[in-house]
Parts: sequence; structure tokens; C-alpha cells
Amino acid sequence: MKFSGFMNVYLLDDMSWEYQFGDRSLKAATLKELELLVNLYGLKWNILDDDLASRSREIDKNNVTGFLNVYLKDDYWYYRGSDLKATSLQVLKKKVLKNGLEWKETDKDLAYKNWKLDMRRFKK
Repeated sequence: MKFSGFMNVYLLDDMSWEYQFGDRSLKAATLKELELLVNLYGLKWNILDDDLASRSREIDKNNVTGFLNVYLKDDYWYYRGSDLKATSLQVLKKKVLKNGLEWKETDKDLAYKNWKLDMRRFKK
């Protein structure tokens, strides 16, 4: 868990974001989603460190893959909420489907771009 620069917001190991308040917390895949949840619950969304918050936004922006629950970290593709990981999206997809989990595109263009870039990485 890493401090994000936002009040009560932390980056978790699975690259999702958590807002802690009291003994409860809200969790979301992106900072935007988390901010919406925080506002829906009437909680405060504040920046405590501008530089760190900016870096957190950059991490969040660069970790959008176009696939639901899929993120890239340290050259591995992970499926959020499980221990599944692989060096290629193709292998991860097979593992996800084999385990009866959902494989879904959230952004067709971004998913296509990541799929092609990932395939090109292994053709070299």
C-alpha cells in the first residue's frame, strides 16, 4: 500500500485505489471511479501533496488497459482480485477463462492497441 498524495487514498498492490475512513474503506480500479464513490458517499476528496497526487494520476492514467480487471505491473499482466498473472495478454486471457472468470473489453480501441503491442513484444 502506497500513499497517493490524496487524503485517505492509497494505491494497493493490485494497482487499485482505496479510500479509508474509520474502520471502513471504498475501493475502485481507477482514481476517477474512487473520487466518484467518495463524492457519492458525501466524503471529502482533498489533495495533501500536489506532486505526489500528480504522480498518482500519472500512474493511474498509464495503467488503463482496455480490459476489465487487467493491469500491467513490472512487465507482468495481472487479473485484479485473483493471483493470476502472465507475461502476455494472450496467456492471461486463457488463464482467466480457464478459471471461469470474466474477460471483458472496457474500451475496444485501447484493448486492441494493448493487444497488438503485447503481441509485437513477443514476435521480436
